[in-house]
Formats: sequence, structure tokens, C-alpha cells
Amino acid sequence: MEARESRSLPSPGTRVRVPEHVLMRSLGDEMVMLNLDAESYYGLNEVGARLMQLAEAGATLEQITEQLFGEFEVGREQLEHDIRTVAAELIAAGLLVEATAA
Repeated sequence: MEARESRSLPSPGTRVRVPEHVLMRSLGDEMVMLNLDAESYYGLNEVGARLMQLAEAGATLEQITEQLFGEFEVGREQLEHDIRTVAAELIAAGLLVEATAA
């Protein structure tokens, strides 16, 4: 847990994408993901599922924050922090990667 807290968070302008080795399935408002490389599966709640859907479309973390701010009742500052924190955890788990600029 301490390592997660000390890990730097990606910047809001970071573009993320779902790598090819990750399979995703929606189950109602939630999402289940399988990392084929690590042979691990993960579950995300409704907000995490939307983050992954928007990441799959090639959005930046800032764009994801803006979209989710319009969809969920939450403060913008808290939402931005939560999005960046979850993105860092998903990157560490191999479920997201930082996309290179096109």
C-alpha cells in the first residue's frame, strides 16, 4: 500500500489506452477485465468502467475527468484526483498504458 501512495500520478494531459493483452466485458454498470499476460482478472465499479470505456476511445485523463464530471455527482477536484489515482493503479497492473503522442 505504501508503494502505491508514493507512486507519482499521471498528469491530467496523459493519454491512456487499453493494451491488446487486456480483454474487457461489461456486466451491468460494472466491468470485468482479464490481463492475458499476467493471467489475472480485475473488476471495476461504474465509474471505473466508464474510465476504461473512455480510455479505450483514446481519451486523455483530463477528457475522462470532464466527461465523468458531467455524468456523476462529485466534486471536480476529488474526481480528478480519483481518476489519476485509479489510472496509476491500472497502469501498474498492466490494464492501461500511457499512449504515445500521434
